Amino acid sequence: MADSTATTAPGSGKPQDVTQTPDLREQAREMGAQVLGHAQELGAQMQERAQEIGTHVRDWAHDVGGQLKEGAQGALHQAGASASQLSTQGREAVEQLEKSLEEYIRAKPLQSLAIAAGVGLVVGWLWRK
Repeated sequence: MADSTATTAPGSGKPQDVTQTPDLREQAREMGAQVLGHAQELGAQMQERAQEIGTHVRDWAHDVGGQLKEGAQGALHQAGASASQLSTQGREAVEQLEKSLEEYIRAKPLQSLAIAAGVGLVVGWLWRK
């Protein structure tokens, strides 16, 4: 069903044949289909690229997480070793103090007894208050 109406061409005053209208519509449909196809293709490519980037980011985050975990475990190990060393040093200091106190008591038993009695009285007096 072709249009065969004549219209006037703008500015010329001459009749123009409009029978080309169906061809133009068909060309427009074809071009629209091509544009749609290209848009879908680009969309698929973008989706693939986004998935690749997501995979790279996930792998990177996994690697960084592993490194952080290793660092934290190393720090925890060092803290445990330091605590153990401090505990050993504290124990040695208490043993040294005990030996020094024992030597003092053996060297000056009467003075030690008087000091112990004085400390006992002070503690008892503080206890009552």
